[in-house]
Amino acid sequence: MLKVTNLAVGYGGAPVLDSVDLDIATGEFTSLIGPSGSGKTSILRVVTGLLLPLRGTIELKVAARDVGFLFQDDALLPWRTVRQNVALGLRIRDVPPNTADDQSEHWLTLLGLKGQGDRYPGQLSGGQRKRVAIAQVLALEPRLLLMDEPFASLDAIVRTRITQELLEWVERKQLTVILVTHDLEEAISASDAVYVLNQGAPATVIGHHRIEIPRPRDVLEARQHATFGPLLRCLWKELSEESTSSYTNP
Repeated sequence: MLKVTNLAVGYGGAPVLDSVDLDIATGEFTSLIGPSGSGKTSILRVVTGLLLPLRGTIELKVAARDVGFLFQDDALLPWRTVRQNVALGLRIRDVPPNTADDQSEHWLTLLGLKGQGDRYPGQLSGGQRKRVAIAQVLALEPRLLLMDEPFASLDAIVRTRITQELLEWVERKQLTVILVTHDLEEAISASDAVYVLNQGAPATVIGHHRIEIPRPRDVLEARQHATFGPLLRCLWKELSEESTSSYTNP
């Protein structure tokens, strides 16, 4: 689905990210973890074409319209109803209004928001707003879904529930996902692979780990798998050593 080779990204000509290689198969759930400022979001922006790289190649096996981007902050329009927000991308693609509304209701129902279509974003809880944002992206039926810390503002229970709902949909549709997260447990329990970035100048990939937990997967039960604890400690050690290095070698 996606192959990134020798990627370098910079702002003002100075690279902040260099020598990055990623190889992500169709239907694979991949997480990018690393300290703040390590360039995780920049990778997503390069994949979508929102940011031009200084160097490197991006081989993407789908068209740009088949890529969905779920940001940390939702992009819901407060003056539009929930239904209208979900239908927005469909209407931009010239889907007839009635069809777009029907598809919006379908996705809202799938994400546990049946009957909420006439409400406005300001009338919803944080978890409900996040579900609407997910519905807005999935309604366009992307083949590659990029997510930039989409659940960071949610409490643990809502976060786990939404992650499980999304994971079940990903597994049914063989959707390819790249998730940027600081939550190591979330990365392991949801992913097939985890890439670790450092906070160098420039940053690069310092670790690549395969997750050997069978699918279909329950995100809570995954944390009881025999490989979960050792991998969590491994990731924690990599990031802790990197954090210590960044303080002792500014």
